[in-house]
Amino acid sequence: MKLFIKGKMFDNLDKMAVTGENDEALYYLERDTSAGGHMVTVTGANGKKLGDIEQRGATGLVSFAVLKDGAEVAVVGRKSKVSIQPNFVVKGPDWDVAGSIVSTKYKVTKSGKNIATLKVALLKSELDITNDADPVVVLAVVMAIRNMLFRASIVGAAATTAGI
Repeated sequence: MKLFIKGKMFDNLDKMAVTGENDEALYYLERDTSAGGHMVTVTGANGKKLGDIEQRGATGLVSFAVLKDGAEVAVVGRKSKVSIQPNFVVKGPDWDVAGSIVSTKYKVTKSGKNIATLKVALLKSELDITNDADPVVVLAVVMAIRNMLFRASIVGAAATTAGI
């Protein structure tokens, strides 16, 4: 399944559509401003809530919890504050994230098996998810990673990431 994410990250959104190959909205990401902007809800095109992305921590090593049906299914964090390589830990599904901040391609794997690939571009990023992976969980994890890359480039903890 291919998903397309337009624009930057959820730090800058009120409501953002995630589209399919025919440019139809499949999911929406919407920031819950009542939570101080630290919660993003994932809904289907029909408006049904599918999950949440919750920021934990305000400074230092920020992490994001992915919630589905009210239960925590993944926690995404960085291994260290300062690194030239993106060094993410995805606890829960035990996924590995490989990529380089000088590249615009990232791969999510589990035990060497591909879960998803992400091609980051300035105006529209492409997320290709394998058929046996949960697209809501993958989308939420990838959005958390994109947000951490964006934050790192703003505070100078890592080199600037093109297109993020």
